[in-house]
Amino acid sequence: MKTIHSGKVYKWLSVMFFTSLFFIGSLQAWHLAISKVIQNNKWSVKALVYHRFGDDRYPSTNTSVEDFEDQMKWLKQNGYISVTSSQVYALNDKDEKKYVCITVDDGYKSFLQNALPILRKYGMKATIYVNTESVGWGDYLTWDELKAIQKEGVEIGNHSHSHAYFLNKDVEERSIYFESDLDLADKLFKKHLGSIPKSYAYPFGEFDESMMSVLKSKGYRLSFAQNSGVWCESDDLFAIPRFPMSGKISIDKFISKVEMEPFRVSTDRKSPHIEVAGKNIKISFKYNKSDYIGSINCFINGVIYNNVQTYEDIYMVKLNLLQKTRRTLVTLTTKDKEGNWCWYSHLVIIPQIGE
Repeated sequence: MKTIHSGKVYKWLSVMFFTSLFFIGSLQAWHLAISKVIQNNKWSVKALVYHRFGDDRYPSTNTSVEDFEDQMKWLKQNGYISVTSSQVYALNDKDEKKYVCITVDDGYKSFLQNALPILRKYGMKATIYVNTESVGWGDYLTWDELKAIQKEGVEIGNHSHSHAYFLNKDVEERSIYFESDLDLADKLFKKHLGSIPKSYAYPFGEFDESMMSVLKSKGYRLSFAQNSGVWCESDDLFAIPRFPMSGKISIDKFISKVEMEPFRVSTDRKSPHIEVAGKNIKISFKYNKSDYIGSINCFINGVIYNNVQTYEDIYMVKLNLLQKTRRTLVTLTTKDKEGNWCWYSHLVIIPQIGE
């Protein structure tokens, strides 16, 4: 893909704008020009998140060695190019090649023991997100081990110091507490690895706008959530979705997730949406209806859900938050004009409910 410098883009758009005013006498052509620029720059990268490897003690966060090898082998055989989180930030051909971003949260020793040999075998890269307080504890990698795998090309990202439930803090003190935790983690990364990461993964996938603002102010370039979905150009770089790959996942299910396309929607509530228990809420999703075919399927925490309404290009989901669930994941799937399955998820969090 030929890279177009921003100055040339602005100049071209300016010409289009004034030409439109001269010949049409309206702003219609301006809007069409903007739409075309956005359309031509659509891209997607498949981001995956893992935790443990070959550790049967924790089945919900574990991926067997056999399954992981099958997955990496399939990616290699099907032309996927593995990149680290920071490399995605710099790519200029994301719409022309098949990229996969493999991320690993928490920094367990099983990554070094069981996953890294397979990554080496198939030429795959990874970004491992470390919570610094746990470094060297029991099942966790030591600083020396982290330094060694970093030299080998594994990117080290920040997963906080304390791995806390930051949303449990009162709104007034949340960003202060988060910044203090971030500063401590950054200090330890600098001391032991010689540099401070530029990417972050939120513990438990929980965050709010104040935490995003802190990361931006500290020079971070991107951060990952844990709600499932395909990373694309319409995503906020500080709220990037990832498909979870922990647990028993068949190769067919793995392939279906990796081949998923993004369902590009805009919402009237940002994800994650922080709420209180005992409320009925509505979330509206707006999408370009002409880009998709067939009906939209809605799932709440993986279960089909029918309390929805549709209005032309608006899809509304009605939720009752009386249930005793801290995190409610709203997932929408549909097919695009080429028949590809598309995916979007939206997270609602009730911090008052314990984990």
